[in-house]
Amino acid sequence: MLEIKKKLLKKSEKIIIIIAVIAITAYIVKAADKKLFNKEISDRSVCSIDMVFISAVGGGFCLDKYEASVGSDCSYENPKNQIETSANLNLPNCRPLSIAKKIPWRNISQNQAAMACAKAGKRLHTNKEWLQAALGTPDKELGWNSDDCQVGNNWEIQPGLAGTGKNCVSAAGAYDMIGNVWEWTNGTIYEGAYNSKPLPDEGYITGVDEDSMPSAINSNISDANYYNDYFWQKKTGTRGIARGGYWNNKSDGGQYAVYAVNPPSFSGEGVGFRCAK
Repeated sequence: MLEIKKKLLKKSEKIIIIIAVIAITAYIVKAADKKLFNKEISDRSVCSIDMVFISAVGGGFCLDKYEASVGSDCSYENPKNQIETSANLNLPNCRPLSIAKKIPWRNISQNQAAMACAKAGKRLHTNKEWLQAALGTPDKELGWNSDDCQVGNNWEIQPGLAGTGKNCVSAAGAYDMIGNVWEWTNGTIYEGAYNSKPLPDEGYITGVDEDSMPSAINSNISDANYYNDYFWQKKTGTRGIARGGYWNNKSDGGQYAVYAVNPPSFSGEGVGFRCAK
């Protein structure tokens, strides 16, 4: 009889231990989930009013709400060439801004765009981050009006003022990710490869890889799954990567569109930038 009581006592102890382990595990998981949730909320609060929070695997980031424009402490409000952009960047207090109803800062090279972002306490976003931020932007094939993204000369001026198209906003709240001006990212393509991975030839995009770069194309037929967007590139030398399209790319521009034709030192009227943090 005593032996049976001992066995029952041992079984009871094991059950109590198992219940205690389950309860502790559940508490730890709940606490971890709460910590992760609070971390995302605090990350969102880190973004300044001129930026939007972009959710991403492994943690989010902040991105300028609008295409970068020239700050008030710069000599040239609308640089006409790379020399004027250099003069701006040489001023200690000249920084890019993210403000609605301002003309985008163009005639700036990829290298200079990275420098401008650094002066604002930010950085030039990655190619992958750019696409994450652009997702959800209406990417129409035809019938653009003044409320849409500017890809068909459909705003009053070219390029237009940031935020002109009230419908041209991504799921995260970033304006003008499609059209108006191409936007530099911090990536480059070398001899037709990105991160040592060979890229397809130019053409309509029919596939995208984990780096948000085109993985497959069709030379003649566009793909509605990728909003009929196009991939431009030169397969020799080092080419800077710009995304989104400019004011007259029509349906070829869009959230998946990539322009990798010019070297990082190139500057022009149709290429601008925005910053991340």
